[in-house]
Amino acid sequence: MSGDTYVSERIKSCREELRISQVLLAELAGINPTQLYRYESGKAKLRMEAAEKIAAALGVSTAWLMHGTLPVASETQIDPPVPAGEGLILKCLELPPALAFAVKRLAMQNGSTIEIELLDLVHQGLEAMHKKALAGAESAAKSEE
Repeated sequence: MSGDTYVSERIKSCREELRISQVLLAELAGINPTQLYRYESGKAKLRMEAAEKIAAALGVSTAWLMHGTLPVASETQIDPPVPAGEGLILKCLELPPALAFAVKRLAMQNGSTIEIELLDLVHQGLEAMHKKALAGAESAAKSEE
């Protein structure tokens, strides 16, 4: 093996805990599935650019993926999601797999964190509920007239 077996083990174990395929992880990370297989099997050395993409797709820090450690201080560092069953537990919130991947993809596209994207989605949902309640109240008031 020419690659780093510890890195390959961290990629594989995290992917398996999230219950996603190599193909899906490669798609989420924007890398070739064959290259991901090489990284995961230890047949290729993981380059920093690919490590950053894979770490983002897995929702872990690049430092953890590359070295098995978390940075001591980083304003952008978040606790990685904890795999649980078929979803993710994120600070006491369990997300089903489909929602977890959608939120991760949004975070990657927007360059933000999973927590920020969840807060934005909750805020949008609350606004939609408020508008629906107002529309219902207006409808009820018109029907009384």
